[in-house]
Amino acid sequence: MCGILGAALVTIPAGLILGVLGLRRTRQGRRGLVRCWLAIALALGWAGVTAYFLPHLVRAADPGCVAYKGTALTAYNRVVNDVNRGADRAVLARDVTAAIREINRARSDSRNAAASRSLGALSHGLQAMVTDVKAGVVVPSHVLLTLNHETGIADGACGTVHL
Repeated sequence: MCGILGAALVTIPAGLILGVLGLRRTRQGRRGLVRCWLAIALALGWAGVTAYFLPHLVRAADPGCVAYKGTALTAYNRVVNDVNRGADRAVLARDVTAAIREINRARSDSRNAAASRSLGALSHGLQAMVTDVKAGVVVPSHVLLTLNHETGIADGACGTVHL
């Protein structure tokens, strides 16, 4: 039972201990060898899943990452939509400025150095973009590609899991 309930985390050690104790009992002629090995295998499987996801969850709990995945990413996605639909310069400049403000707020809230660095790089790229937009210059495609790359780095620093 503890092996099946391994997602509760506290049952992982119990599953391992009870599985090993059960193996000892099977040596004394009692049945249940398959169930003991199954309990151990499930507990180890849950331990592996936990070991993979726990660091992501810890990074995702960072206040800056919470802000990034909330308002800052929404503001950034609005900029992407503006670019894709060919929005007017004033609208694009307004939305890029809002995205910069939200990303900088997330960066200042962050206690995760990697997230803070990636959010800073994203903000810097958006600042270059808003300068071009306000000057009436077409934003170079490499700037847009760099921004997309930086959001991927920020996602990773903030524990976003891509399965």
